[in-house]
This record gives sequence, structure tokens and C-alpha cells, in this order.
Amino acid sequence: MNQPLSSTLAAARQAWASGAPAHAAALLADQPREPAVLELLGVAWAAQGRWDEALACQQALVDLLPEQPAGWINLANTQAALGQFDGALASLARAEDIDAAQPAVHFNRGNVRMQQGDHSAASESFRRAGELAPQRPDPFCNQAMALNALGRHQEALQILQRVVARHPGLAQGWNLLGITWHKLEADRQALESYQRAAQCAPQWADAYSNAAQVLARMERLPEAEASARRAVQLDPTHADALRTLGVVLVSARQPNQAREWLERAHQQCPQDVLTLSNLLALESAACNWAAAEQHLAALRGLWRQGRGGVEPWRLLSFDIQMAELRTLTEREGARYAARAAASTFSGEHLRRGPARPERLRIGYFSSDFHQHATAYLAAGMFEQHDRMRFETMAFCFGRYPHGLQDPMRERLHAAFDRFETVRELNDIELVRLARSFDLHVAVDLKGHTKDSRQGIFAQRVAPVQMHYLGYPGTLGMPGAIDYLVADRLVVPPCSRDSYSEKIIELPDSYQVNDRGRAIDHHTPSRAELGLPARGFVFCCFNNNYKITRDVFPLWMALLRQRPGSVLWLLEDNPIAAANLRAAATAANVDAARLVFAPRVPLPRHLARHAQADLFLDTLHYNAHTTASDALWAGLPVLTCMGQTFAARVGASLLTACGLPELIASSPEDYLNLALALSSDPARLSALRQRLESSRMQVPLFDTARFTRHIERAYDMAWDRFERGLPPDHLVVPPID
Repeated sequence: MNQPLSSTLAAARQAWASGAPAHAAALLADQPREPAVLELLGVAWAAQGRWDEALACQQALVDLLPEQPAGWINLANTQAALGQFDGALASLARAEDIDAAQPAVHFNRGNVRMQQGDHSAASESFRRAGELAPQRPDPFCNQAMALNALGRHQEALQILQRVVARHPGLAQGWNLLGITWHKLEADRQALESYQRAAQCAPQWADAYSNAAQVLARMERLPEAEASARRAVQLDPTHADALRTLGVVLVSARQPNQAREWLERAHQQCPQDVLTLSNLLALESAACNWAAAEQHLAALRGLWRQGRGGVEPWRLLSFDIQMAELRTLTEREGARYAARAAASTFSGEHLRRGPARPERLRIGYFSSDFHQHATAYLAAGMFEQHDRMRFETMAFCFGRYPHGLQDPMRERLHAAFDRFETVRELNDIELVRLARSFDLHVAVDLKGHTKDSRQGIFAQRVAPVQMHYLGYPGTLGMPGAIDYLVADRLVVPPCSRDSYSEKIIELPDSYQVNDRGRAIDHHTPSRAELGLPARGFVFCCFNNNYKITRDVFPLWMALLRQRPGSVLWLLEDNPIAAANLRAAATAANVDAARLVFAPRVPLPRHLARHAQADLFLDTLHYNAHTTASDALWAGLPVLTCMGQTFAARVGASLLTACGLPELIASSPEDYLNLALALSSDPARLSALRQRLESSRMQVPLFDTARFTRHIERAYDMAWDRFERGLPPDHLVVPPID
């Protein structure tokens, strides 16, 4: 016997309330399509993701009861789920015409606007929903999400702080507060917020995964790993948590375990660009070229779909065209565009008319004011600045263990007029501090590398902002980074369109060098270094990720044609060493002819160059500081000039030290030149003698000359601002 409709509806409502939408739908499937049935059946289908069935029920309901706002609101939700955004907005407009004071109308409109990417309209809708339902936290949480997307993090912060004050047990509120602090580089506050979220919802994987990311950035790796493992334990299918655990294990130098978790993350979400980007970097560092190329191909497929999220520096060692690099980098830079648009800073108060300020204030921003490649190159420049015409300030956001003795850091403290340690400041505080000094020029020394703080430049800390040295390419942040410091070789005029910045073209080389770099007085013997007593020594001390499938066969061809020779490489990691030995064997070269050098302090590293005969550069990502080290130590460097900034640095350095004949124009030319040099001891000896005798005269190692040039660049960039002119390409004339 059939039950009365009222009994069936009651049973269906009970099933719905108990979390069984499929059972509710089954109970109602054969019932007459009356309004109460249509309403409940529509939400039951929607809860199961059966959107077409839900749409049919909800459309029928509003046809029967067009003056009921709830029907239009439910219909709009289903239309939005189907991507019918215009229809959803029209349905919400109908609901608003009936009852404009319905919070759900404005809340759901905000959700649709978020899906459309109109975060400004979404923020306004959520704000209105919050006015109508001030006791509910969700409109305010969603408004904060929209504000974060707009780069208005400080407003989001204030809203979320009020939310958690009113609803201290709301895990979502604490998690969103942590995300906002995280975006502002406020690690301590972000971690505290994520931990509060975990306390409120101990089974919520997101809170542990997010906390792990912050702990890793704080270099608290054991805690980061534990938090990430807890997230994965709670939800083994959580793609973000799986990726986070993989990234933490990479930082902890556990590449095999890291690969396992990153691959699991990729299986869960094949469309996640960040996971693929990390896998690409992992396999590149391991010289696992087949896997790296597979990941690169997958990434390219996602890029063509308009997906962003790749970390640009991971691409520099691959054969990628400049136009593609700019496009991808600008997608990454776009996440800061909202902050740039929200900034009201102009620096107008610093204009003084036609007269130059007595001293231009230059702010250098980096986390690498310690024993790091950037500091090794630039320390002499910081010391050589003309204190009568320039006031220099360092803003250091690096993390240093308490009590660690670092002679370079002590040297740099003395080199600047002012040295600000700002690691504990979030972006809001750092921007406020930097602006308080009325900087004329801000120089970013990091770019898209580890521990960068690009968000502060998006908000502007000076009227003139430029990038120098840390990252060899465009930052893709128009409106935030005005200039890129380069030279005519690394960025020829015909390539300027591949950069979002205007180019400052220095004479000689763009790369500064410190002629005070000490070489250890002890020159180790070949035996001490594990090298054969006889035979030609080719070397490349680049990081292993720069060694690619296309350059390694050239090196193996050299070894095959030069019996008794060896290839001396940096011992970066054991997996890379094993893969390179296997590749040598596959190329019919005895793997024992690959010799790996451990990392040692810089003076000892420079001294051991004496036992090499020729430095072989990598192709797509040249040696940078590593090449300058070799040249400073008197070792000739052979390079092959490519198309991108990163692939032209070797040519820039060799030209600036008077050795343009060591620049090959193609891989074939590179191989032939290496063969010629390795068979002509007299020619190589002459090159070494030229390097030794001219080292203190060539532009590459003339720190004072370089400093005058970059100071002239600062003057020229400031002059344009002073005269009310927009940034433009600048060619710095050489000093007399």
C-alpha cells in the first residue's frame, strides 16, 4: 500500500537531515511533482552532484511558485554549479526583487562573482550579506577571501580578527586568518592561527598541511614533517597535503621519499601545477632527464590551458623560448598585481625639482647578506659606494641561527650606512618601515628565488624600483618592478620585448665582482682532489640541475676523443652522481672518469681550480658566480651563447674579461672549440697567463668601475622620476 504523501515527505526530510540525500531522493522519485516534493528533491539531487536532475526540479518549482525567493536561490546555486553564471545571477536578481533583505541572495551572489573572478563585486556582496546576518561568520569569511584575492590583505586581516574574536571555536576562521598572515609573510602569526584551527578541528587536514608549509619556511623541518604527515594521515587523498609533505622532504634532503609523496599528490590531482613544478625541480636536480622532460611536457599542456602557479626559476635550465618565459613569469607575477593596484604610494613628496638630492638613498633588499653567492659578488660594491652622493641601506630578511659566526655578514654590516634585520616583520610592517626612510631607489636582489619578498615591491617602498643580480630574467611584475639591470649581451636591444621591465644597460658586464675574494694559499694536489696524476681535466662546478640531456652528450664526446681525460663535477647529491655515472656508461664512457668534488669553503674552492684545465659551461643556464670564480682563479671558461638572459651570462663575463674567443655560437662550435683547446696545451697556457696578468685590469674584476656605473644608473633612473617621466630603457655610458 502506498504511503500518504505527507508521510513520504516526512521520511525524506528525516533522511535528508541524517545526511542521506540519496535515500531522500529515492523516497521522492515516484511522488507527484508538488512544490514540497520538488523543493526537497532538487536539493537532494544537488547534494549528490546530479545537477541536471536538480536543475529540472528547481526550474519546475519556480514556475509553480515564482514569488518564493528560496526557490530562486536554490536554482541559482545549481546554475552556478553547472557554470551557468549569467543564469544564476538572473535567478538571484529575481530573488532580490522579492525580498532584498534575504542574506542568502547576497551571499550566493558573492559566491558566483568569486567563480567569475570578479572579486571586487564578490566582496561587496559578502559585505551586504554580513550586514543582514551579522551573527553568521560565513559572509565575513568569504569577504576576507575576496579581499585577499584583491591584494587587500590588511582589510581581510581586520575582518578575520573580528570573526575569530566573536567565534573563537571556528576552525575555518582561524585557518583563513592563517592564510592571510601567510600571504603577508608573517610566519609566527600564521603558524599560531593554523594551530588554533587544528585545536578547533583536530581532524581537519587543511590546518596541519598549512601549518607544515609555514614551519618549513621557518626551517623547523622536523616539526614541518610531523605536521604534514598528520595531514596525510587524516586525509590520504588530500592532494595539497601530499604535495606539502613532498616539498618538506625535499627541504629535508630526502629526495626519494619526497618523490613518492609528490607522485601521490600528482595522482590525486594531475592538474596541480605546483606539484608538477616540484617534481620537475626534483628530477632536474637528480639529472633524471627523462622524468624531468615528461613533467615539463605535462606542465606545458597545463600552461596552454591558461593555468599558472609554476615557480619561474625552475624553468631556466630548460630550452624554453623567451616569449614563453615572459608569459609564464607574468602569470606568476600576476598574484602580486592586486597588491600593486591597491597601493597608493607615489613618492611624490620626494620630488625636489631640478636639483638632485645631495645623497640618493638606495635600499638593497635580500635574504642573502651572509656567506652566499650574491654577497660574494656584491660585497665590494657595497663598500665602494660614494658616501658623499649615496646613502645605502640593507634590508635583510634572511634567517640566521643565533650566535652563528659569519665573517661576510659582519663585513656587510660595516659596508652599509644602515643595516636593518627585518625577518620577523610581515609585509605590512616591512613596507611601513622601508617607506619611513624615504628611499629614492629600491633594489631587489632576490627576484623569484627562495625567501624573496616580492609582495613588498608590489605595494612599493620607493618611487623607483628595480631588480638586480639575484634572478636572471624578467620578474613579470609590470607596475611593481620598473627596471632590470642588465648589459647589451645578456639582454640585447632586440630582446627587450621579452621583459616586462625597462632595461638598464650597463657597460661591460651586468655582473659585479668583488676583487677582494681570497684564494687559499694552499693549492691541493691532484691526488688530494681524487684526480688522476696525468690527463686533461675538464670541469664544471655548476649545480647539477643545470646539467641537461643536450649538454652531457657533448661532454661524453669530449671524453671519448680525449683518452685519459676526466670530467670533474660538483658533488651536489648522490642520486645525481649515480644518474650521471649511468649516463656516462650508456655513452660508452667509463663512469670512473667522472670525478665529483665536495662543497668546500670559497677560498679552498678557488684554490682547487688550479688543477683543472678547462671549465665547460652548461647551455641553457650558464655558470654565473661559478664562472666568475673560475675566471678569478685563472681557469679559462668555455661557454655557448643561447637566447635567454640565463644562457648568455657566460658570454657577458668572458667579454668583460677580454676572452671573447671562448664564446661558442652553437653546440657544434662548442664541442669543436673544446676539442681544439684540449689538444693545444700552449694555447690554453697562453689563455691562463692572460687571465693571470690582466685580472686586476679587466672590467669584470674592476669593482670600483662597476660601482660608478651602477651609481650612474641610479642617477639616470631617479632623474626620469624627478622630471615626471615614466621608466624607459636606459643605456649607461662608460666612465672615462
